[in-house]
Amino acid sequence: MRRLVPLVLVFALAGCTAVRPAGEPVAASLGADSTVAVTILHVNDVYEITPMENGRSGGLARLATLRKRLLAETPHVVTVLPGDFYSPSALGTARVDGRALAGRQMVAVLNLLGLDAVTFGNHEFDLSEADFRARVAESRFAYVASNVTGADGQPFPGTARHRVVTFASPYGPVRVGLVSATINSTLKPYVRYSDPIEGLRREAAAVRDSVQAIVALTHLAIAQDIVAAAEVPALDLVLGGHEHENVRLYRGADFTPILKADANGRTAYVHRLRIHPRRGLVSVASELVVITEAIPDDAAVAAEVQRWVDMAYAGFRAAGFEPTSRVATLPVPLEGRESATRNTDTNLGGLIAEAFYHEAAARGGADLAVFNTGSIRLDDVLAAGPITEYDVIRVLPFGGNVVTADVRGATLDSVLTQGVANRGSGGWLQHYGVTREGGAWRINGAPIDPARTYQVATSDFLVSGRETGLGYFSPRNPNVRLTATHRDVRRAVIEELQRRYSQ
Repeated sequence: MRRLVPLVLVFALAGCTAVRPAGEPVAASLGADSTVAVTILHVNDVYEITPMENGRSGGLARLATLRKRLLAETPHVVTVLPGDFYSPSALGTARVDGRALAGRQMVAVLNLLGLDAVTFGNHEFDLSEADFRARVAESRFAYVASNVTGADGQPFPGTARHRVVTFASPYGPVRVGLVSATINSTLKPYVRYSDPIEGLRREAAAVRDSVQAIVALTHLAIAQDIVAAAEVPALDLVLGGHEHENVRLYRGADFTPILKADANGRTAYVHRLRIHPRRGLVSVASELVVITEAIPDDAAVAAEVQRWVDMAYAGFRAAGFEPTSRVATLPVPLEGRESATRNTDTNLGGLIAEAFYHEAAARGGADLAVFNTGSIRLDDVLAAGPITEYDVIRVLPFGGNVVTADVRGATLDSVLTQGVANRGSGGWLQHYGVTREGGAWRINGAPIDPARTYQVATSDFLVSGRETGLGYFSPRNPNVRLTATHRDVRRAVIEELQRRYSQ
């Protein structure tokens, strides 16, 4: 029978949460000799198999070394990833043997690393249904999906609504229940979401009497994690993702820990649990470990990483790019996190819009540029320092072309206004040569003339009419006329970086 935990003492400096049963005197608390050590290695939102920041930060081969070090301390190690690893990935867009990798490289490396359990993030559903199901089938780790199913309401093959991890010990078996929750921000016909809090509550109740601890793997906004901690008291730990910066909070009546690491393996959380086989969780000590070059690569995982990098780079070279070529040196970081790019103007978005403008202006003329920020798939910050062609591919992995379209002013006004209405989604528009004063749009300082035709530099995707609320922004509309197609959007951005920042 699982022991509920009504009292939590937080030792902030030590990063330790100590727990004892209600009403039990401190002197009678269990000693370490009667408990079992269980370690959870926790990373989230890992899009790249290689280190980031020019090799300084992250890297799955380094994470594999950390995992082996933890296994040397105790055999009871569970490695978890609460979502976002199939996509968005620049390597995943490389075409190998005629098809995009689409997360194959991530699954292969995580299999070798020894990942134990995951839940789905919103970006797993960027993939087509066929690719998504293939990645699940290729995985040697367990999927926990408490509130995500196929369109028919049944769990996807290879997934379960909860999992129980069991460890043998001299004191009897120790069982840790895993439940999960996924945010419903990526909508696809092949996936169905139910309420995440209700899913956690239901599955925690299902395992409560057969485990000594319950851990939630969540891919939710932090506000939802706080609700989960407050409304599902059976949870002992909430290990999350979705946000890309490390988080440590304590919420709910029991001060349930909520923890998230930094994206792309820049950091990992190591949670050291002490569990009594009969009484349940006794303590949790959580340590944020910074993953740098100070941690050596695991040789086998590094070799597997290099194998996939070589395949992907060959695909990029076949498409006319040289991934390792240095483009420029950034004097400041460029903000590419979705929480920023889909809600406000950013320096990265501004650079891309200006790149589109210069691309079109040099090849026939342009009055302004506009693009949908959903085409930025980096979901990360480009650090100050050298930037390569591969980094640009990371920013705009799906490519496409810059185009020029003649657009009547009245239609342009509607497009820009809809872009504001799309705040929070990929339909949020960023522009160049456009301002707004008192609710009215201005092009190069002058009010939009509804009857005038403007030369608009944009992407072939945006002018296809497929963006949210912008079905009319396409050549099917007599007020929109496609006049020229230019180079790949990434070529335009590379040239803009070179123009701005000499090497």
